[in-house]
This record gives sequence, structure tokens and C-alpha cells, in this order.
Amino acid sequence: MQGSIIDLAVPFFLVLIGIEVFYSYFSGKKVYRWNDTVADLSTGILFSLTGILVTIVSLWMYEKFRIFFSLQALFGIPEIPLGNPFGFENGNFRLYLANLGGWVFVFIAVDFVYYWFHRATHEINFLWACHVTHHSSEEFNLSVALRQSSFQRIFEYIFNLSIAFCGVPWQAFLLVHGILKIYQFWVHTRLIGKLGFLEEILVTPAHHRVHHGRDPKYIDKNHGGILIFWDRIFGSFAREEEEPVYGLTKPVTTFDPIYTNLHVYEEMGELIGKTKSWKDRILILLKPPGWRPASLGPSMVAAEVDRKRYTKYDPLVSKGRTIAGVVEFFVWTIFSLLALRFFKSGNVALWKLFPVIVYLIYGFHHTSRVLDGTVFKKTSFGILAAGLMILSWILFFL
Repeated sequence: MQGSIIDLAVPFFLVLIGIEVFYSYFSGKKVYRWNDTVADLSTGILFSLTGILVTIVSLWMYEKFRIFFSLQALFGIPEIPLGNPFGFENGNFRLYLANLGGWVFVFIAVDFVYYWFHRATHEINFLWACHVTHHSSEEFNLSVALRQSSFQRIFEYIFNLSIAFCGVPWQAFLLVHGILKIYQFWVHTRLIGKLGFLEEILVTPAHHRVHHGRDPKYIDKNHGGILIFWDRIFGSFAREEEEPVYGLTKPVTTFDPIYTNLHVYEEMGELIGKTKSWKDRILILLKPPGWRPASLGPSMVAAEVDRKRYTKYDPLVSKGRTIAGVVEFFVWTIFSLLALRFFKSGNVALWKLFPVIVYLIYGFHHTSRVLDGTVFKKTSFGILAAGLMILSWILFFL
């Protein structure tokens, strides 16, 4: 399995996170906590593991849709020229405008569709459930960029079928979409201020800080991927005034990546179970987050944050327990990276990825309980040991 441009960028992500950690430490502006950062990276690793299967299936569906249902297939419209826009001919530099125009079209299309997908994940409850994970941190730093839902890509690729409809081959789509995702990484920082005239053109750290704010005036603003034009055009733009309070209006009180991936689905299930009207059950899925049918009381409205009384979820645990949690996290990370490498190489049967993911999910869940300060039962360590033996048998003897 061929790696993507994002795979090539991961080492640079980690280097930049390291630089931000050291700079924040020496500048006296604390933007990282061990427990929260471990939660960010754990969630990101699970996103990568589950993403192998999602990406394979989604790109196959994307290309089949393009082949049979694109504008070119249905109406005979010419293919989009996507050759190299730059070249040399007889020793002279040449700019191929048709190819350049093709790539500009793909870039605008990917950024435009991303804007609407991102906006939909904030305005439609069942889509919010697959995006809320990314907003669940009460910090805002580069590692938060990696805190992604394991389910988001499923719905995102459905939106991207509109790009396949335009006739964009999957290779070109994946390249430009990867560039957008890489761009999105660097805007997750508190250490870069406003950037002058670029604030009028691009999504900047200041714009994206607003997007992650839980202050009422900042909620559901600045959904753009690279260009901020879409927010200005469609009325979802807000400038950063004072620095936001980050996170959810109803903060999660755990570092568990399983809970942060699933808690809104659980809440929707409970609401659906309490209402008897099928119309209301459907509306619970389709209305904005916080909406409630009249039979269940008033809808939830975001309240102003009392900054003097507000405290982040940061359970007090011993230094030894924190070290144990971090070490445990690094163990699961090494296992995960090895799994990703072997499965992408094609040397291991793809079905074996399922038990690996299940085991690593439990592993990262166990680490979160260490950092949450949970009292352990002996059975949790027994599950880890038994799971490792079963997994070894599956990987090496089946």
C-alpha cells in the first residue's frame, strides 16, 4: 500500500511539536500538559490505524464513482488537464496554462468542499458526533491538530464524491486533500499572533483559535481549510478579539480516546430512546448539536464562560503515575507504528489489522485511566497480558 503525502509530513509534525514544547517552556507560556498531549496523540494514532481500512474502501468508491458518474462519463465533458504545469522546451522554461488551470480548479474544489463538510459537522448533530473529538481538548497547540475522530473520514469521503463527480482522479484529489490537511496542522497554535494582510486571505492561527473557542460569539465560526474566503462569503467568519477559552461547552472529564470518539453517539442514543416521536428521533440526528424536542425540554444554549472560575480538567496524580502513563503511551505508540508499517507494506494479511486495532484501543484506554487517576483492578492487567498472547498467536501462527 502506497503512503500518502501526509505520511511524509508526520516526522515534520513531530519535530514542530517538539519545537513548540521547548519554545513554550522557555518563553513561560505553558501550552502543553502531559496528560492532554498523550490524549491528543493516542486519538491521532487510533485515527491512523482505523484510517487504513476507511481510506482503501473510500478511494475505491471515489474512483468508481468518477469512472461511471462524473461529468465526463455522463455528458462527455473533456477531462481536466492535470499534467505538469511547468516544463522546459528547447532549453526554455514553459508554463502550461491549461494544466495550471486544472490544478487551480482541483485546489479550489477541495477547499470549497472541505469548508461545507467542516461546517456541516458543526451544524448537524450526527456529523458533529464524528468531529467533536477534535474539539474536546481544553488546550490549543500543534498536538491538538492530531486529535481526530476515527469516524470522521467515513463521512468526509461521502462529501468528496462531489469532487469525483467533477472528474478529478483520486490521485490528484488525494494529493491536494493531503496538502490541505498538512496546512491545517500549523494553524493549531497559540504562539503565533495575527499575520497582517494574510488574515484577509488565508486561514491563520488567529482564525483557527476562534474556531476552537467555546465562547458563544466564537462557536461555529471559521470553518475554512486554507482560504478564509468561504467563511466571509457564507457568513461564518469571526475575528479573534480576546483569546478564546478552548474546548467544548460541556467539557469531557477524561483523557480516554474511546470516550471522546463515542460520547456524542451515546448522548444521541439516550435522547432517541427517551422520545416516542419518529419525527423527533430523526430531528435529533439532523438538527444542530444541543437541540432538544419539546417533549424533552428546552434546547441547550452555550453560556458565557466565567473566566475567573473556569478550571481545566487536570486530575491530580502522582509524578510516578504520570511517568508510568507516558511510558505506557510510548509502548502502544511503538506497537502502532510497527503495525502501520507492516500492514502498509502488504506483508501481513489485512484482516489481522482488526485484532491489532482492538488490542491497541484497549491499550490506549488503559493509559488514559492511568492519567485520569482511576483505581485499577487486577483484571485490567490480566486483559493486557492475555490480549498480547492472543495477538501474538494471530500474527505469527495464523
